[in-house]
Amino acid sequence: MIKKAVLFSSIIFLTTSCVQDKTVITLQNQIIEIKKEVKQLKKHQLQLESKTDDLANKLDEVSNKATKNELEIQKLKLSYKPPKNPPLEGQEKVKTPQNSEDIYDKALDLYYEGKLEEAKKELKRFLNTSSKDSKYYDNALFWLGQIYYTEGQYDKAINTFENLINECETGQLKDCNKIPDTLLKLAYSYLKIGEKEKAIKYLKQLLDKYPDSDQAKIAKKKLEVLDESL
Repeated sequence: MIKKAVLFSSIIFLTTSCVQDKTVITLQNQIIEIKKEVKQLKKHQLQLESKTDDLANKLDEVSNKATKNELEIQKLKLSYKPPKNPPLEGQEKVKTPQNSEDIYDKALDLYYEGKLEEAKKELKRFLNTSSKDSKYYDNALFWLGQIYYTEGQYDKAINTFENLINECETGQLKDCNKIPDTLLKLAYSYLKIGEKEKAIKYLKQLLDKYPDSDQAKIAKKKLEVLDESL
């Protein structure tokens, strides 16, 4: 009887041991599979982050090219000067004072040449001496903000861009064709100082108010990138 009890106990022990071993092996296999899945997820995340960064950089390049193209268009518009009548024989050539359009034209030349400090000075001179009814007033404010942005003075860029938008919304400026560009650059300026929510606000505002503009296309892509990075 005792022998049978011992034998029975041994069988139970061996059976239990086998079951425990199988359970351990199963758990180990599951852990290995989970580790593999985590590794794949991390790899996928890195790939996604890389693609997001690449797309963000491409969008920045597109935005910069758009700004440069806009500058070239401005220069072409200003390059045409109607011919002036030459002075009559014996008549002295009188030097006319520099008008506001000449100041603005000079500022764009300096900006195009990369002379930002001088360009900034001329733009401020134009803004201080010109009427807000000037068709170039909003342009001058935009390019001043763009210079601050290029210099990395994002707070001043934001202040200038928001000032332009405010003056247009309150009817202080007659011509406001630079608003789409301004909204886009304002959003980019906020991104530069890490205020993503405000950047998204202005990108959405650009899409709502100017959905068919080239700037809205850039804004849409930028919003997609920002959504992926959240």
